[in-house]
Amino acid sequence: MPQRRATVWLSSGFAVALIALITRPSPAYADAVVTVQLKDPQGQPADGKVMLSGSDGKPVASCSTQSGRCEMHAVPGGSFTVSVEPVKGNAPKPRKVMIPPSGNVSLMVATG
Repeated sequence: MPQRRATVWLSSGFAVALIALITRPSPAYADAVVTVQLKDPQGQPADGKVMLSGSDGKPVASCSTQSGRCEMHAVPGGSFTVSVEPVKGNAPKPRKVMIPPSGNVSLMVATG
């Protein structure tokens, strides 16, 4: 099966690159795995809490980075708001991202 790739870049001091590689057909349930990389303004790994919230504002998934990385499992597909609470530095403005219903997703976030 061919792979699909999607990339989204958002500006204003907050960069989010969303790369989805889907290698199998979508099952009837949500099982996306989101791998997060959090970087400071100099491009170095940063630590903090990363949250995905639904349109109702309620958290759907979250993880806390260690050495700038963490994973969220069983994330349903859809439109979410990404927000970050960094240990150091300024929190970037929350931004919208699309998550596919299955597959592996890389989410790269830069603190402000």
